[in-house]
Amino acid sequence: MVRSVITVIVGSLLLCSSVVAGEVVKLDANESRPFLSPSLAKDGMVGEIIHAASAAAGIESQIIYKPLKRMIENDSNNDLGNPMFFMNNQDFSAVVPLAVYHVSLFYYRPKHGHAHEIVSVESLKDHRVGLLSGTLVNRSAFKRAGIVFEESYAHASLFRKLHKGRLDVVIEVDLVGRAFIQELFPEEVENFGVTRMPQSASPIALNMAVNQPQAAALAARYREGLRKIRESGEYRAILQKYYGEQIPADYEQQLDRFGYIYQEVSQ
Repeated sequence: MVRSVITVIVGSLLLCSSVVAGEVVKLDANESRPFLSPSLAKDGMVGEIIHAASAAAGIESQIIYKPLKRMIENDSNNDLGNPMFFMNNQDFSAVVPLAVYHVSLFYYRPKHGHAHEIVSVESLKDHRVGLLSGTLVNRSAFKRAGIVFEESYAHASLFRKLHKGRLDVVIEVDLVGRAFIQELFPEEVENFGVTRMPQSASPIALNMAVNQPQAAALAARYREGLRKIRESGEYRAILQKYYGEQIPADYEQQLDRFGYIYQEVSQ
């Protein structure tokens, strides 16, 4: 049930396989700090993973940042992010999970301290709930429960409305929400409450367009590059830069699970 709550944010990624020497694989992404951002070193956490896996696989990858609305509407590009964000509008030839994210409920204690009591879809009823546009894939459970969302294509807009009391709760990718609160309200970080939603793990993946030449071979190279950096410890070191000592205990188990699921889908 919570899983359908959000197959959310933060971004999706796609690439090409049998690349001619000197050719660059271009991946569209939506800025979602700290996962993906042109203002962060090596494009953020997922960017670092992409670049490290690409180097290990002998591929040159370029991340191109675009508004989320344009990414969702474009049905012929390689996307970086949760494949579920895009599958209603686009078919993919291959999906390579690169990272895992979790979803949390964010609330502003001075105005909505009671929001910590929200523990299920049903308990969202009668609350003003903010959500990133395009990220709620299955709306049926919410409609049945009488829950209405206010959507925005801008992360910052949601948290400003939360701070002003125009929203009671914002549903957002955990690390992304924390990053925006730190950026927008650095003096009030402690005033924001965060409740991680159980069973909310979702993948951030390389999602390869159907018109990507030799996508299967390229996907295999990315998977091999990812395997190498996980075995060497480089992948874990990247996670620690962004999570510190708070890497979710089941993170790598979930990454393996999504890798298995989408490898089957890609075949």
